[in-house]
Amino acid sequence: MRDKKLEEMRQDYKNIRIPEELRERVETGISQAKEETKMKSRSKILVYTGRVVGGAAAAMLMITVMANSGAAIAHAMAKIPVIGAIAEVVTFREYENSENNMEADIKIPEVSVKNEDGTVNTDTTQKINKSIQEYTDEIIARYEADVKAAGEGEGHMNVELDYSVITDNDRLFSIRFDQLLVMASGAQMVKIYHIDKQTGEVIHLSGLFKEGTDYITAVSENIKEQMRERMAADESLMYWVDNEDMPESNFESIKEDTAFYVNENGKLTIVFDEYEVAPGYMGSVEFEIPTEAVQDLVQDGFLK
Repeated sequence: MRDKKLEEMRQDYKNIRIPEELRERVETGISQAKEETKMKSRSKILVYTGRVVGGAAAAMLMITVMANSGAAIAHAMAKIPVIGAIAEVVTFREYENSENNMEADIKIPEVSVKNEDGTVNTDTTQKINKSIQEYTDEIIARYEADVKAAGEGEGHMNVELDYSVITDNDRLFSIRFDQLLVMASGAQMVKIYHIDKQTGEVIHLSGLFKEGTDYITAVSENIKEQMRERMAADESLMYWVDNEDMPESNFESIKEDTAFYVNENGKLTIVFDEYEVAPGYMGSVEFEIPTEAVQDLVQDGFLK
């Protein structure tokens, strides 16, 4: 019955008449994007950033203008005429410091969000860049406080923060930050920002789902099921679930702002920091949620 219904929906979709003007706009945009992507792959921009070393080296803040240099695919996508907002990384700054055996390398991007007519969506652009600035400023401030606390002694710390455009599809633009903090041991932390291209707004996990739906329970129970299956298949893996000796440490549920992204297969993927739902040796862990587990809860256009 379900297969018959899907086939009917597929045929209905095929029979939708597309206005000739829109068809021409899309085909022209795709052709231009393909050509520019080819040209971009032949001429990659290499950016060299020197590292500050030596005695009392001060923090160095360097601005490098990048005009979409890291992602040919994202650049091509930005050139396709779409209905809704277009988001892209336009510049980045890099904070580097090396002092008393303590080092920091923190990359800070800036994002531009444009409306369908090409004008900048000032509100969303300012909002996401303000959030990114506050997030990276906090990391830098903690590092500088630790350097100061170490004084003349030898500290032992390495802080790295890098970013990547992890999702750029018809509905969603997501930029991911991966932080590695190494002291006596290491810790991996993830922060991901998302822009709904249909509304041009910054959204959290809750923004993917229909209002009033209990997506938290559906996603959380699926994650617990995956934890149990993974541990049963590989005894070297461990997650904090069904622990009778320390029930307070067990994973109970995700939150409205739990880190996530939509992967290349169009699947919702939940991301946890190191130590959040598993021992430190497991690092940062991820769970791909089957779309059928949330298909009645999610808004159209976000997942496949």
